[in-house]
Order: sequence, then C-alpha cells, then structure tokens
Amino acid sequence: MIRTEIRIEHSKTSHPCKQEAVSKTDGVSSMTLPGGKTMRSPDPAPSPTIYGKRLYTPLLFVVSAPSGAGKTSLCKEIARKSSWIHYSVSYTTRSPRPGEQNGIDYTFVTKDQFQEMQANNHFIESAEVYGNFYGTSLRTIEDSFSKGLDVLVDIDIQGAQKIRQSGIDNTSIYILPPSYAVLQERLALRGQDSLETVRKRLERVRQEIYAYQEYDYLIFNVDFQQAVNDLQSIIVSEHLRRQRLSSFVKDHFIEHFSGETIKSHPFSLREAP
Repeated sequence: MIRTEIRIEHSKTSHPCKQEAVSKTDGVSSMTLPGGKTMRSPDPAPSPTIYGKRLYTPLLFVVSAPSGAGKTSLCKEIARKSSWIHYSVSYTTRSPRPGEQNGIDYTFVTKDQFQEMQANNHFIESAEVYGNFYGTSLRTIEDSFSKGLDVLVDIDIQGAQKIRQSGIDNTSIYILPPSYAVLQERLALRGQDSLETVRKRLERVRQEIYAYQEYDYLIFNVDFQQAVNDLQSIIVSEHLRRQRLSSFVKDHFIEHFSGETIKSHPFSLREAP
C-alpha cells in the first residue's frame, strides 16, 4: 500500500519554503521532482535481521516542543525516510488550517466524537490546548507495534507528561528553537493563526521552554537537516542500548553463533584447553 505525505522543505532557519509530494512503498521513498520525474532512494535506516530475527523491538518516541519549533516537520521527515517508523497522527477538534489534510496532518473530529472516543479509552493521552482538544490514539500505537514498527508521536508538554505518568516505556525528545526572535519570526511567517493566537502562543513559550528538564534528549533546531539527523541518531541509538539487546544476544544470537562456530571448526574447538 502506498502512503502519500507532504514533505515541507526548510531553509537553515526552518522556514517553510515549498511542498512536494512524497510517497513510500516497500521501504523505498520516492519524491516527485519538477517536470514530473521521480527520484527513488532506499530506506536509509532499515531494521536489520540477524539469524532470521528482527533486531529491533518496537519503541515509542515522544517529541515535544514550544509552538513553532518544528517538531511536526521533523517527525514527518523521519517517517518519510524510514519505513520502520510510523508517525502517529493526532486527533483534534479544531478546524483544519489552510493546506492541512485529514488523516495526514491531523484526524479531524467533532467534539462529540472526541468525547465518545475518550469514554471508550481510545486515547493514550488527551488534552485541551487553546480551547481545542487533542488526543493520541492508543490503538494506533498497539497496531503499529504488532507490525514491528516504531511509533513517533509529536504532542505538547501536557500529553508527554500523561504518557510519562502512565508508565508506558517511551523515549522523550524536546525540540528547542535557536532563539526567541527566530521562533517569533517562524510563527508570524507561517500565517496559520490569527495575531491573537500567535500572541498567546508566544506568551506560553516563556513557560514551556523550561520543560526541557523533563525530557531524555534535547535537539536544537537551528538547521533543519541537522536536526533530522540528530533525531534519527537518537532513535537508532535507543535501539542499540545494551539493556534492550541483552535478551536478543543471550537467547538468540549466542545460540546461533555458537552453533555456527562449532560446525565451522569442530576439531579445533574440541582440542582447545
């Protein structure tokens, strides 16, 4: 099945410049270039298979940031580049902004639908932000895990706190802007909110910036591509922690490796002191 997303390209200060259609199928990303030509590139970071077993077990990554710091663009770019990472689209009761698509940017629902989903324990976390409700689907995470996929969610500080309090294993990353002036400029240039909403967001940023102390990793989004690389490095590094791989090495790798060694060197091993 082909999943089409919108990739936002950024300048060095992460200002949106243009949008290009990007498709991903069977672990291969493709991008439509000017003139209708398609450029395809293999998945740069697939989950390896060792002795017939997938090395990585699915993990949940929680990404938060002050409004306008670029967390959504970073998450979408990571999911576009890696077929084994699923970007979980949040549910919201707010109206779509210009250019937003249902099911790609958010899943837009009515307040009654949202409250019904809350009552049915559909969300791993939900919160009210600026008069609108947002929620992260627990079922989407469970479904992705069952397929062997990592899950990447971008949620606000309230949502991240609720996931942390739930006891569900997760790795949290906080995205920071290079400066307040740059953040102010980004919010103004993207033209998605009224001046009053932008003012409220900037006021809230002064408190939100201190939330960095609650997160496992910090990324400064000065250069967009570097921030993408940093986020991808964190994801891969978490999978390579000894604590996560000890069971795999002990119960799967050592058994097969030892058996292979004995078959290759049966006599020398028997004669070894």
